[in-house]
Amino acid sequence: MKKLIVKVLALFSLVLVSLTVINYLYTNTMHWKDGVKAEIKKFENVPYHIQLANVGSSHGTVSFDYTGIPYRTFNFALGNQWHVYNYAILEQYLEHFDKNAVLLIPISYFQITRLKKDFTEQRKQYYRFLEKQHIESYSTLEKLVFDLFPVLTAKDTILFIIKDQPPPEKQIITLPESELIDYCDKRYKSWITTDLNDMGIEAGEEGFAYNKNWVIKTIELCHDHGIRPVLITTPITSILNTIYAEKSPDFFDTFYRFIREIGDAYPSVPYFDYSHDRRFEDDFSLFQDGDHLNIIGAEKFTAIVVSDLQVGGLLSF
Repeated sequence: MKKLIVKVLALFSLVLVSLTVINYLYTNTMHWKDGVKAEIKKFENVPYHIQLANVGSSHGTVSFDYTGIPYRTFNFALGNQWHVYNYAILEQYLEHFDKNAVLLIPISYFQITRLKKDFTEQRKQYYRFLEKQHIESYSTLEKLVFDLFPVLTAKDTILFIIKDQPPPEKQIITLPESELIDYCDKRYKSWITTDLNDMGIEAGEEGFAYNKNWVIKTIELCHDHGIRPVLITTPITSILNTIYAEKSPDFFDTFYRFIREIGDAYPSVPYFDYSHDRRFEDDFSLFQDGDHLNIIGAEKFTAIVVSDLQVGGLLSF
């Protein structure tokens, strides 16, 4: 029996040492340090006295470039971030906002009637900076796996241990129109499909109520703590808008009903809609794809948003 125990312990030790070594190699790749980890590194230094900030998914991440903006700012958005985690992040960092600070809450096409219940993939990033009370379905075991041994969830990216490569640098990316049309068609299909994917599942009125509830909860949290919420839809190319208009003619009725119902409940909350803005939708040089601005587009867009907030009396000149 003792020999068996010794063998089991020896095997366990060997596995643990091997895992530790492989994990060390993985977390020292450029893919991890300059890519995955860099995406959440900003949360290590969230400033205090924030005057202007945004939450949101990738549309929030790439659309707002606060460089040179004369306010204390922060971008709380992360790729594929849903309204439930917009709320969670705001709740954790409430004390970082000045009174009467402005919080931009992006309303994206894919977060109107789509429903996401399994946030396992998203929790990987949130375990690294959110406190446990702000994480949906928190699991100590998951945190250990995701936080201490990320190699266990590396999937194909484990190959970067053998052949590392840095993440793409920020640059002015544009797509040829033919590729842009193809992208928009695929994007549309991923957002309207009834099949479960990374963007959740199409759930009709159930999804509508779910998403509206989390936006309302975020608005109420803002009001309770002296923050000014502003709903906003970031620019979309005319190509993607046309596809929606032609293939899902009822979509925009549903989309604007979502905005209208929130506005009816909270008439003091402004909504800035840039989804069909002529300064952007036909100027494909401002986009990296069909619904994400590139660096130049983000700089132009952020300046316009700040100006509109100033004109609306939400930010001082």
